[in-house]
Amino acid sequence: MNDEMTDLYQQILFYGGALWRRRWLIFSISTMVAALGWMGVASLPNQYRSSARIYVDTGTVLRPLLAGVAVEDDVNRQVEIMRRTLLSRPNMEQLARMTDMDIEADTPSQMEALVERLQSRIALRSERDNLFNISFVDPSPNRARDVVQALTTLFVENNLGQNRADMDNAQDFLQRQISDYERKLDTAERDLARFQQDNAAFLPGQTGLQTSLAEAKAARASIKGALEDTLARQKLLERELAETPQLISHSAGGSGPPSNIEARIIDVQASLEAMRARYTDQHPDVVTLNRQLANLRKEYEAMSSAFGGAGGPSQASPGEPAVPNPVYSDLRLELIRERSNAETLKEQLHRADDRVAALEERVFQVPEVEAQLKRLTRDYDVIRKNYETLLSRRESARISADREQAGSRVNFRIIEAASIPLLPDGPPRGLFLAVVLVGSVIAGAGVAWVLAMARVTYGSIDHLRRDFDIPVIGALTVVGGLNDERNKRMDKIRLLGGIAALLLVFMILVFIESRFGLPRSKGVAYMLCFLVFAGGGLVLLLERFRFPILFGDRPITLFDRAIKRA
Repeated sequence: MNDEMTDLYQQILFYGGALWRRRWLIFSISTMVAALGWMGVASLPNQYRSSARIYVDTGTVLRPLLAGVAVEDDVNRQVEIMRRTLLSRPNMEQLARMTDMDIEADTPSQMEALVERLQSRIALRSERDNLFNISFVDPSPNRARDVVQALTTLFVENNLGQNRADMDNAQDFLQRQISDYERKLDTAERDLARFQQDNAAFLPGQTGLQTSLAEAKAARASIKGALEDTLARQKLLERELAETPQLISHSAGGSGPPSNIEARIIDVQASLEAMRARYTDQHPDVVTLNRQLANLRKEYEAMSSAFGGAGGPSQASPGEPAVPNPVYSDLRLELIRERSNAETLKEQLHRADDRVAALEERVFQVPEVEAQLKRLTRDYDVIRKNYETLLSRRESARISADREQAGSRVNFRIIEAASIPLLPDGPPRGLFLAVVLVGSVIAGAGVAWVLAMARVTYGSIDHLRRDFDIPVIGALTVVGGLNDERNKRMDKIRLLGGIAALLLVFMILVFIESRFGLPRSKGVAYMLCFLVFAGGGLVLLLERFRFPILFGDRPITLFDRAIKRA
């Protein structure tokens, strides 16, 4: 790492020493190049910029009519479209004819070059919303003003000619959109009506499936309870029928208790069985029916004793005439009726179960139906809103067209007209002068470096050993006298004076440019540049004859001219 740093340091010393030994060559070439460059900068013509500010409705007719309906274009995109339209080839050719610049173009290639030159010098930029600046740069201030005026005229003429067409196009566009939305609206209305008809029971605001389901479940429970009561009475009648004889003796039939007591007993027993199926024995109704049944049985037994014999269970005695038992017949008819009622209730219960199941299945479909209804309603509302908006915009377009015909509509306004510029806009000669100065120094150093590479000088023993690989006995040290020291000091003073003179000329040129402009003081600028060039040439001649060691025929020169003199 240290060796690399040492080598780099040696290289810097070598090249620095080579350039320093050719310092007067660098100075002379730099002054000559700077003088030539400054003369070129002074000869550059002035560029004058004329501009105009125009207010333009960038949306034309469509933006106010389609606000909120269509997506608006980006402002930068609108500016780019306007710029391309304004700088189109037909407009540029018409601009050249309006400003008599086409006289300079005799051939198609010259016209093409003129169009390209105009397009490159015209600038269109946006300052604020709908406010634009049109500018043109030209060496002639009058021509710059004429071109900008012609551009504004072209813009106004194109706008006036296009305004009515834009209005008609906007109305046609709105009419097409309205027709399209009418079809969409009709389709959406039919779809929504059909959906509401097909799913009327599921829609909110109706009786509601939940209410229907609750009513169906209540009806099913009622039918189920009635069926249970009927089945209980059926079982009771079957037991009573099994205990009642089909035939009785004629005497028993005539002397037994009245059949209505037995019928009441049967009814009370049936009611009691039904109540026991639903309630406990301690229920007040069950207790009341038990009491009634006990009283009826006591009454029946008392009446049977009064008539001299027991009724129901006895059959006809042998040898006595038998007759059908009316109680048995009544019980059988009642049993048939209960069985019929039970079958009817079973069928009703089956239908009630089916209805409850169907309603429960439909209840699960309600969220999906409501979601579809919301989607259809939302689409319909959006289409209807846009349709109504387009209708109002069409009416606005009609009113705008009437107002345009009356001459009250303004789509543009010239805020600031073009004028003849009094001061040049460019080129930036101060910057160019500085660039020329820096470039001249680089050019002088470059020439010196090339010469240093072409004719190598050695400033150290290590350098000789590395390049020739030969033994070096030693080195001689020059001991200068008083004259040599004085000459070196004067040499540095002269170099600093030359550099100061060059910088002074640079500052004078910059001052002239800032106060008067170099083209207006071209004679003074040329004279200063000539003096600088002459001074650089003189320095080059003096350096050539004063230091022959640097330009001699020998390719190797040791150290300094003092070595040669020694």
